[in-house]
Amino acid sequence: MKSKFRTSQTEIQHIIIALLALAFAFSLVLFRKEIFSGGFNYNFKFFTGTLIAVGFAFILHELGHKFVAEKYGLWAEFRMWPFGLVLAVGMALIFKGSFVFAAPGATMIAPIRETKNGFVVKHINITKEKMGKIGLAGPAVNNILTLIFVALSLAFGLEIFKTGAFVNAGLAIFNLLPFAILDGQKIWGWSKGVWLAEMLISASLFFLIAVQYV
Repeated sequence: MKSKFRTSQTEIQHIIIALLALAFAFSLVLFRKEIFSGGFNYNFKFFTGTLIAVGFAFILHELGHKFVAEKYGLWAEFRMWPFGLVLAVGMALIFKGSFVFAAPGATMIAPIRETKNGFVVKHINITKEKMGKIGLAGPAVNNILTLIFVALSLAFGLEIFKTGAFVNAGLAIFNLLPFAILDGQKIWGWSKGVWLAEMLISASLFFLIAVQYV
């Protein structure tokens, strides 16, 4: 499998916009007491902390899909969902941080390659195994980030690192649900054994974090 990593100006723009919007929306949730007590008091440190703990959990999840898809020679780029981002920020503001809907976008995958004149279809068979492994990459990245945040939390004891561990562990479990367009459905369709193993790993991490920090 080739491991050439490709991107475009459009993808970079979409990633940056989605990352900034998610960080702002979730900062309203994580710091709602400080922000909405007696009006609207927003501090930039709320944004930077949330960017570290939450924003990269979503973006690196999507880039995990992209990396594996490109290993198979497929075209793969992240595309934000503008309405989903507006909804995330809007609902966090309307409900004063008590609720947020996060649907920043998704990694688009297709058997094509980009040329100077546009796109050319490539004859690549996207099997259930390939789709399963592409789907597995997202939750796997979140589990790795969970361990990193746990290590940072133990080393420095900062609340933001604990939040990062919780968010990544929860995101992994949610995306592993074998429903609709979630990653779990792709993994389940490929290998129920792999799905079960990944779900057990994710659930165990979440449980251990809950016991440690709650």
